[in-house]
Amino acid sequence: MTWLFPLYLAGAAAIVLPILLHLRRRPPKERVVFSSLMFLEKTPEILTKRSKLEQLLLLALRCLALILLAIMFARPFVRGKSDATATGKGEAVVLLLDTSASMRRGDLWQQAMKTLEKRVNKATLADRVAVARFDRETKTLWSFDQDAKSAGSRVASIEAAMKTQQPGWSATDLGRALVDAAGSFQRSGSSAQVPAFKRIVLISDLQDGARLDALRGFAWPDDVEVEIASVSLPNTDNLTLSLAAAESEDESAKIQTSAAAKTTPGVRVRVSNVRESKTESFSLQWDKGTGAPQTGYLPAGASRVLRTSPAPNNIGGDVLTLTGDAWDFDNRICVAPPQPREARVVFLGNSANANEAASPLYYLTRALQPTPALKPVLEVGGKLAAEQSGTDLQSVTRSPAQTLIKPSDPKSPNIAFVQGGGVDAAALTGLKSWIEQGGFGVLVLPADANEKELSALAELKSLTVIESTGSEYAMLGDVDTTHPLLRPFADARLRDFTKIRFWLHRVVKWKDDEPNKPQVLAKFDNGDPAMLLWQRGKGKVLVLTSGWHPADSQLALSTKFVPLLFGWLEAAGFSHEAAQSLLVGDALPLGDAAAAIVKPDGSKVDQASGVVTTDMPGFFKIAQGGESKIVAVNLPPEEGRIHPMEPAKLAEAGVKLTATATAKSAAQSAADKQRLDASEEEARQRLWLWVLILLLAVLVWETWLAGRKRASQTVPA
Repeated sequence: MTWLFPLYLAGAAAIVLPILLHLRRRPPKERVVFSSLMFLEKTPEILTKRSKLEQLLLLALRCLALILLAIMFARPFVRGKSDATATGKGEAVVLLLDTSASMRRGDLWQQAMKTLEKRVNKATLADRVAVARFDRETKTLWSFDQDAKSAGSRVASIEAAMKTQQPGWSATDLGRALVDAAGSFQRSGSSAQVPAFKRIVLISDLQDGARLDALRGFAWPDDVEVEIASVSLPNTDNLTLSLAAAESEDESAKIQTSAAAKTTPGVRVRVSNVRESKTESFSLQWDKGTGAPQTGYLPAGASRVLRTSPAPNNIGGDVLTLTGDAWDFDNRICVAPPQPREARVVFLGNSANANEAASPLYYLTRALQPTPALKPVLEVGGKLAAEQSGTDLQSVTRSPAQTLIKPSDPKSPNIAFVQGGGVDAAALTGLKSWIEQGGFGVLVLPADANEKELSALAELKSLTVIESTGSEYAMLGDVDTTHPLLRPFADARLRDFTKIRFWLHRVVKWKDDEPNKPQVLAKFDNGDPAMLLWQRGKGKVLVLTSGWHPADSQLALSTKFVPLLFGWLEAAGFSHEAAQSLLVGDALPLGDAAAAIVKPDGSKVDQASGVVTTDMPGFFKIAQGGESKIVAVNLPPEEGRIHPMEPAKLAEAGVKLTATATAKSAAQSAADKQRLDASEEEARQRLWLWVLILLLAVLVWETWLAGRKRASQTVPA
């Protein structure tokens, strides 16, 4: 029995009044006065015995009426029993344990383990218990199926499984964890026999940086409740250090310092302070740097982007450390050194006039500039000429064409530019075999082009190549910017080709019934193909019907030429964009080739194929294909927002919270919710009405009995 207004029960103490009234001695109301006694003094009455209760039935009825009146005003009701109590089949509980990086603070992990142990020991054999850990992903440690088969050894098995668990370094995807936990009730096998009452116990610090995106659009089950068993620390002051936006190309070029330089420009970092923090001052210092630390001030709830002092030019990377707050788990960022990849580019054709502005090679050598992520190395083959001068390439070598294109050679080029008419038959044969094995070649048709070279590479019998006869220049009218080879122009702001004029071009035709027809990537405004792509074995042949040099077009002098070249390099597997810093949980950029990986803690991973996911911050060393590189992995910045989240955010996302979960963070809201539930339950049962009926019956009985007693005590005059 539960009371809606229990204070009214104190009114039952009013039963003292009828008891006192029944103990009071009253003189007879009917008195006979004799005249002879009027001259005598009244003698005080002497009590010879104590007062005693009389008319006990009448007293009991009056006391019962007062008690029923108090009960009626207290509004009694019977609280509805849960399905687990009603059916006696127990409940299904998923213990969801937070193992994200924020749980590394203080004794949060010990608190979480004690809470988990307490809940496991509390479960009965009729209950079904599952245990799962979560950070960026969710992993089940003890399933309902295992619990159904081994409920007797549940405590020992879960304790053994938890001994190997520790908080990691990943972010907190709370929304995904709750969705997975809610789905585990349906995923359990038939042998688990999951009870009807389902509950998720969330053991977490419930930090404000937890992600809830997965809850959007998810219909939370009505029969699953979430109980929050939060763990906390009294000090939530924290500053977070993270890398800011990636450097622009101009800024990245400055990082390419000479070998004699000892420092590089600083990096942009973001410093964030949690809300309601009392810590506002901080300092930044490179671990291997010298000089005074860089100091700053940041109010609570704010963030600031600043450039650090120059970083040491360390080939193994360096670490920037923030000091000044209470927790240091998120106070370091790793910065890897510049590591441009070497891309071998081969030019086959006539290079006799390579230093003249009329030569295609003249513009190619000046367009392929090194970037922080890419270092093109150009090799020239074909008709040899004197050594070039005035080029900004890292290296330019000259060799016979036959020595540059070698199929199945590990040092074969990554991309080959072929000027038609300048390649002999032997080099053409090697080029064809290299393309079929996965190479990427760009063939530029010259003014005196014929179908011989193109037919040999494309293997198209009905192919014809003629010079355009129009007297006017042509312009690009249709460009397939969705193709990977033209990806730099996918942005609508970069698709304007109206300022590029093509003075001359070749017209390539073939029969419509040819099985090996090319893919047309671009057309001139008169409908003639401008770019054609053939798939040859594992490789590709891109054909330009007009050159980029001034004799054919204005392409080399336009702003589209350099993005076009680097787009082709990107299609060949060499992106010029600097690699972004990875976060814990991201996959390492390995590709399909086998790689040997050394983790920051010194452990090794021999990777033949598949995906290797980072599990800790620091520098990962990767040896792959004869090359080695260092990848910097940092902590997700949102993990530093350690201020406790309001459970109301979960309720707003559709999660059904228990009254216990609400009471721990918002006691008043929980009390209001319980009072509302109690009011609804009491209004539905209306037990007070039956108490009122019983009270009226008692009052009628008391009135009748009191009148009868009064009639029997009347004394005649």
